[in-house]
Order: sequence, then C-alpha cells, then structure tokens
Amino acid sequence: MRKKKSRALLLFNIIAFSVVVIGAVLLCIFVFFKVGNVTFTSDAGYDEADIRRVCGINEGDNLVLLETESREKALEHRFPYIESAKIAKHIPSTIEIEITPAETAFSVACDAGYLYVSASGKVLEIASQPCEGTTVVLGANPTNTKPSETITFGDDSVKEVYNAIAEQMTKNETQDVTEINMTNPYDLTLTYDNRITFRFGNMNGMSYKMAFGLEMLRQMETSGEITEETVGSIDLSVVPEKNKAFYEEDRTAASATPAPGDAAGRTDGSDSTANGDGENGDTANPTGDTDGITDPAADDSGGNTDDSGDNTGDSGDNTGDAENV
Repeated sequence: MRKKKSRALLLFNIIAFSVVVIGAVLLCIFVFFKVGNVTFTSDAGYDEADIRRVCGINEGDNLVLLETESREKALEHRFPYIESAKIAKHIPSTIEIEITPAETAFSVACDAGYLYVSASGKVLEIASQPCEGTTVVLGANPTNTKPSETITFGDDSVKEVYNAIAEQMTKNETQDVTEINMTNPYDLTLTYDNRITFRFGNMNGMSYKMAFGLEMLRQMETSGEITEETVGSIDLSVVPEKNKAFYEEDRTAASATPAPGDAAGRTDGSDSTANGDGENGDTANPTGDTDGITDPAADDSGGNTDDSGDNTGDSGDNTGDAENV
C-alpha cells in the first residue's frame, strides 16, 4: 500500500515539475522573446521602412512564433529588384532581413519594348531600350510581362531554348553574350562579345550545343586561335548527330590580316581556298572525349584526307582545320 502511495506521489511530483517547466518556457516565449530590433543585409535600393511595412514586422511581436516564409515571398513579389529575401530570428529580440538584389541579365524584346529579366527568369521592369551590358534576346515573344513574375513564352520550344541557354550561361559564368536571336527557329544564333556568332540551326539539343560551343570557344581562346580581335562564326548545327562543330573566321571584318604562319597556322588572306574542305576549324568533340581531344584522322571521318594529301595544290593551306584545339 505504501509503495503505491509512493509511486503516486512520485508521479504527481513529476507532473507538477513538468508543468512548472512548461509554464516557464511559455512565459519566456510570450513575455521575454519579443521583437526589439530589425536589421537589414542589403536593401536592393528600397527604403527600409517600406520593406518593414510589407513584412508586417513590428516591435513587440512575438519573436519565436513569428512566421517568416510568407513574409519572404511577399517581399520578393512586392519588390521586383529583390531576387530573394531571408528572414532570420536571433534570440532574444533581433530580426535580420537578408536581401539579395536582382540584377538584369537579359533584355528580352517584347511589344512594349524590352523586358529586363534576371538570370533566374524574374521580370524586373519594362523599358524602351535594352539594359546596357545585358544579353539582348530577339524573337522570343514573351507572354508574361508583369514585374516580379517569372517570364513565360507562348511557345514551349522557345521556353526550352531560352532556359537551356540561360542555364549554360550561368553554369559557365559567361558574361559576354551580347545577343540571342530566335526569330528564325531553324537558324538560331547567339553572338559572343559582338564578334563570334554561334549558329545552332534548329532547336534540337540546345543545351548540349551551347555547352559544346562554349567549350570549343574556350579551347580556341586558350590556344590563341581566337583572340580579342577575331571575328567569325562557329557552326554547331550538327553537334547532336556528329559531335563536331566548324569554325570559320570572317577575314573581311578583321581589323588586320594575319601574317603567314600565325599562331593559328593559317595562310594569309590571299588564299581563296582557306576554307578548303568546307570544314575550316572543325573541332573534334571538345566536350565528349575522355581527354577532350580526338584524333583528327579518326574523328574527321575522312573529311580532311584530301587536305592532308593535297598540300601542293592548295597553296600550302593544310592548317585551316582546328581539330588540334
């Protein structure tokens, strides 16, 4: 009997102690942990008072029970140039609002002018002229032009092309793409640094074509075949099928004609057959091989056999091929 009473007493004491602890915790939550200070990490150019007003955070609000996710979304929607917002709680009384400003990456032509769009696809504003230093996108015909919303297109294939190019630009940290032209869906082009034109052909395999072209460009820049003054084009239209691309320099647009035997191994501009086999600068699989470079003879499927064995009739122009990139 005594043991039962002792157990009951012990259970009562445990319950009483738990109630006291819970009461103390609740007291701290409702009485002591209140918002007393709001700090900002960046502001994207907006007034802090306006940000606080949209957040709906006031001094004296309960810090622990304060809901943050809906407030973060409200900030991102209300202020176009806020790419993302993060609200952090710091016990006992501080709220930190961390703002990541949105930056214009694309100027997308539309009926009203140009949409300024961030790298993530967020519409920032509409303007009459492209934003300086951004990639101008032509022929995309966006359907959603509301600031703070995600850009949309009437054609799903256009959306896929836009997203593929934007993804590869972000992944490769490419900042020098000056124009993307989707006016002709069978002759899509991208202009790099106002000098090098990527010719994609149709919309198939855009992500791989883009990655292939950027890697080919990087290799040719590293080898010196393409310099800061070079003007030319890279044909990527058959990359998905043949895993090859073809480079051709525009000598008429070059500021100076390269001397014979330059770093790229080209002949001078007097040789009208500089493009010999029609595959001037064809680069063998810069992204697909284990070593990044294939054997020219093996990869060119015989396309350059005539070049290698016919040097006497081609003014010595056996070096237009860039398969050694």
